[in-house]
Amino acid sequence: MRSALLGAAALVLSAGAATAQTTCYGGAQWWTPEGFISGERCVAQGRFAAATPDAARIDLGGAWVIPALGEAHNHNLDNPVMARAMSTTYLSAGILYVKNPNSRLEWTEATRAVVNQPDTVDAVFSLGGVTAPGGHPVRLYGFLSRFYGEVREGEAFEGDAFHLVTAEGDIAPVLDRLKAEGADFVKLYLLGSEHHHERAEDPVYYGMRGVDPALAPAFVREAHARDLRVSVHVETAADFRAAVAAGVDEINHLPGYMWETGATAETYRLTEADARAAAEAGVVVVTTTVVANGFARSPDALQAVQTLQVENLRRLHDAGVSIAIGSDNYQATAALEAQNLLDIGAFTGPELLRLWIDTPRVSIFPDRMIGRLDPGYEANFVVLSADPLAAMTQPLPVTAVHKAGEAIWTAR
Repeated sequence: MRSALLGAAALVLSAGAATAQTTCYGGAQWWTPEGFISGERCVAQGRFAAATPDAARIDLGGAWVIPALGEAHNHNLDNPVMARAMSTTYLSAGILYVKNPNSRLEWTEATRAVVNQPDTVDAVFSLGGVTAPGGHPVRLYGFLSRFYGEVREGEAFEGDAFHLVTAEGDIAPVLDRLKAEGADFVKLYLLGSEHHHERAEDPVYYGMRGVDPALAPAFVREAHARDLRVSVHVETAADFRAAVAAGVDEINHLPGYMWETGATAETYRLTEADARAAAEAGVVVVTTTVVANGFARSPDALQAVQTLQVENLRRLHDAGVSIAIGSDNYQATAALEAQNLLDIGAFTGPELLRLWIDTPRVSIFPDRMIGRLDPGYEANFVVLSADPLAAMTQPLPVTAVHKAGEAIWTAR
């Protein structure tokens, strides 16, 4: 069947180059929110459309088709070299949409020239995140500089990889700068906000603090006035509550992927009231559970973290919170996160597939008509050689990825 799919892809490419003729795909099972159905879908001018009498027809030979998937948190597209390689890696996993919630201005312009092309992934960038002096990710960028041959102190990246806010008067200039630089959204850091004032000057917490939570409502208000959505890095349940109360659009991490020494689950446990508040406010929560695998100090510690992750995710999901799939893992993709969510028992296969399909629409490109295989929606879809619900415990059997109706990646 794979050779048949490759041949079909070639036909689509040649047909698209020569004419705007409608192309109809049959012989497949098509995803819908209610389940897979057999039939055909037609594409014209990059969108799903009604069939026409002169439409070209291609038989997909019993394939399964789903909307293109997303990665709601990753920094793989930090620079143009990584972006070229990772675009292909993402496509091979059926992922067409990527969100980078913190990137260096110096590299992002060149990276944007690589992505968002007809044959690459589509991506959005927050540019530099907004934090406090000595906050996360100040220390991190100093560490990362070693890998790029720069070896600079983290503070040297102010205005490039991050921006500092200590008072309400700092907010508007920072947001005006990010808006002028072309940020697609903005990233705010809240870390241990319940201890903000006692840790603000403590060198022990260098690199592990964020903006004063009292400034968060003003930050969100000013960002929204500039048509910028706000994503927030959180560490604790108190950070989560402060972010929701401030009116943010998205929370970038599930609380508690890394527990402080001496902390208990209560520091990171979300309550039913937290979940209801997030649902009522329309806040999106990005999973990033697999990050814990690299931070846990022992198998028992990892088990405790994962047990709480499942508890928090189920509480959020049951309350109706929009959950997006994101890994926050360099050199990996949301496929790794999806596998981890299944491994720890956070979601069933059908639940996970639905969340992953919805991720681009709820988190990455909320203003685009994506995530459905219906007339009027962008014809961005993934062709699979088997039922994805039967293959969720292994890499999805992707044979082709179509963008605007064109096959931009095919399995070799």
